[in-house]
Amino acid sequence: MSSRDPSISSKKTSRVCEQKTAVIISAGTELTEGIIQDAHVRYIASELTSLGFAVRRGVQVPDDMALFRAELARAIADSCLVIITGGLGPTSDDLTREIVAEAAGVPLDFHQEAWNALRARLAGRTVSEANRKQALAPRGFALLPNPNGTAPGFQGRLGEALVVALPGPPSELRPMFTRSVLPLVADRFGAAAEVDVLWGTALMVPESSLEEALRTGAGADPRVRGVRWGTRVDEDRIVFSLRGGRSEERAALFDSLVTRLGPIRIRGGETRPAQLLTDALLSRNARIALAESCTGGLIGKYLTDLPGSSRVLWGGFIAYSNEAKKQLLGVGEDVLSEHGAVSEEAVLEMARGAVEASGVEAGLSVSGIAGPEGGTPEKPVGTIWIAVAQKGGACEARLFGFSGSRDMIRRRTAVAGMLFAEARLLGRVFLDTRAKW
Repeated sequence: MSSRDPSISSKKTSRVCEQKTAVIISAGTELTEGIIQDAHVRYIASELTSLGFAVRRGVQVPDDMALFRAELARAIADSCLVIITGGLGPTSDDLTREIVAEAAGVPLDFHQEAWNALRARLAGRTVSEANRKQALAPRGFALLPNPNGTAPGFQGRLGEALVVALPGPPSELRPMFTRSVLPLVADRFGAAAEVDVLWGTALMVPESSLEEALRTGAGADPRVRGVRWGTRVDEDRIVFSLRGGRSEERAALFDSLVTRLGPIRIRGGETRPAQLLTDALLSRNARIALAESCTGGLIGKYLTDLPGSSRVLWGGFIAYSNEAKKQLLGVGEDVLSEHGAVSEEAVLEMARGAVEASGVEAGLSVSGIAGPEGGTPEKPVGTIWIAVAQKGGACEARLFGFSGSRDMIRRRTAVAGMLFAEARLLGRVFLDTRAKW
């Protein structure tokens, strides 16, 4: 860093910052007006808390220079670490670079390497001159690579505070936070390094149940009482981290979770249900055909979110109406009239029909009542049937009872379907589905 920039210091944390305090600023009028939901504060706060930080606040600021400037000044005055999300786009209302440079008293510098990376990422498309803004950063601040987007982040010091700016899209921010920010924070503030973290994933588990299991496991075994944990809730999983203590202590707490919640629900590392099903299909050299009713193609969406999904996904049928179930999947009229579309008999025929129509090795079907209307005393909202058929083999169905909004029930159905299919492909005993989720 240049000695001509006295407001920015590269030295380690001073005594003022030994408390390890942090503020998170989410930039964007679309956040303050409620157009989109802020998905970052909870995630970042959980990660920082696990590293021993006291997160003073998470705030949203609109695309307004004066308000943004005031909030940044307040943050650097009373915290050691400031994380800014958003405001790194190419438009005139993306203000993060300008605000930070102004606070540091330095100009914005153009980074040719960032511009080259942006142009390479947009190869074959017209690159606007406005995009050059995304290759700018305050002088003396280091760039943070963004392999999933066009805007790099940056980091540097404002007074005693370390300021980190990250792009807003979650698919860009979260990988950058894990790969770049956590090691940086560990180095600057003496927080736990990544090697001292045991990561896990909880599936089909309410956050309250996971927290109870963690507290019970930590309290029941004196070997793990020095272990701290943090959780991050995504739409299809909960990622948790175990930090502190010795490696065998973290392993003991992880094992206690498996004992209490089961190996289907607790997995090592950060993984998604779609990846687990994909891995199971690859291990069997198999492809799967989907027959989705209440989920409306959501399982297919989760699978195709993963690169290389064409190796395992044949395709699917969105058989929402009874007519579609009959015409596309061969579900009998007698089955529908006697048992209804939300029944064991219907999903078994749907799964078999998907295998027969596609000719592939496995079929997964779901049918249920996602609500908020449509429930009955016999089949309340949240009643879900899921079936898995294997070519030339058995076809099995399970009844689930989910709670929550329509969106939550659909997502929980998709997750349960992928995990049920994984278990059937690998010949594993599936979990007890009577428990509510």
